[in-house]
Amino acid sequence: MINFRYHIVSLMAVFLALAVGITLGVTLVSGEANKGLASQAEQDRRQVQTYREQISNMQELDKYRDAYASQVGKELTADMLVGVPVAIVTMPDAPRSVTNNLQQAVRDSGGTVASVTTVKQQVFDPTQRQQVLTALQPFSNQYKPGDDVAARFGKVLGRALLSGRDSMIDQMGNNIGNALNGSLISLDRSTQDVARLVIVVSAPASTPPLSADMLKRHVDFDVALSGDVQGHLVVAGPNSTDMDATDVATVRTDPESSNLLSSVDAADLPSGISTVMMAGAEQLEGGQGHYGWHSSADAPAPELPIR
Repeated sequence: MINFRYHIVSLMAVFLALAVGITLGVTLVSGEANKGLASQAEQDRRQVQTYREQISNMQELDKYRDAYASQVGKELTADMLVGVPVAIVTMPDAPRSVTNNLQQAVRDSGGTVASVTTVKQQVFDPTQRQQVLTALQPFSNQYKPGDDVAARFGKVLGRALLSGRDSMIDQMGNNIGNALNGSLISLDRSTQDVARLVIVVSAPASTPPLSADMLKRHVDFDVALSGDVQGHLVVAGPNSTDMDATDVATVRTDPESSNLLSSVDAADLPSGISTVMMAGAEQLEGGQGHYGWHSSADAPAPELPIR
C-alpha cells in the first residue's frame, strides 16, 4: 500500500530533482564561476538517490506488512464464522476490490456469502425521492408511515435478505428482492439462506465530501437494515487514509448507531479485512465496537477470544 510517507518523500525527491536541473543549467552557462553550485548539485543528486532508496524500502516494507497481515489474519479468523450466512451490502461508490476481499474472507472464516447487494445512488438522492417511495410503496407494511426514505428502504431490503421461514428466504423475501432488483439495487443471491450477519461496505472519503444530510441518510439505512438481525451489522469502511465525512465516522458519532452497529475504518487493508470478520463474530456473540487506526476507534481490533 502506498501511504502518506511515500507521497512526502516523492515530493521531496521531485523538488530536489528540480533544484538539480536548475543548478546544472546555471553551471553550464556560468562555467568556472559556479563550481560551488556544481558541488551543491552533486550533493543534491546524492540526496535524490537516497530518497529513491527510501521510497523503494518503504514500498517493500508495506508489501511485507500487507502479506504478513493477510497470512496471519487468515489463520486468526479461520472457523470464526462457521455456518454463518452473511449478506454483503455495497453502498454507492464503494470499491469493488474491498467487496471481493470481504467475500473471500467470509469463506476463509467458514461462513457463506448468502447474497451480495449493490445499492444504487438514486436511493439516497433527494431529487429521486418520489421514485424511491413509489418503488417501496407495495411493501408499506414493512415500515412505519413516519419513517424517512432511507429507513423505509433499509427495512424493506432487510425483509428481502434477513427474514424468512425456517432459516430460508420465504416468498415475500423473494418477491421484494425481485421487485427492487434492477431499479434500486443489484441483487445476487448465492443461496436462499437467511443472513445472520450483514457487512455493509461503505465508500472512501470523497472530493467534494458528502454532506451531513447524505451521511445521515446512509446511517439511517444501516440502522434500519440491522433491525431484522438484532444489530448484527458491521460497517466496513475503506478509510485508511481519510476519515473525514465518511459513513464510518458518522456511525461512530450518531447517538443511535454508535451503540448498536460495529465499524472498521481500515477495510482497504488486509488487517482491516480480518478485523471485519472479528467484529462480525463479536456482533453474533452480542458484542459491539468500533475498530481501526483512527482516534474514534475503541481499539485496533476486538479483544480475543471473542465471546
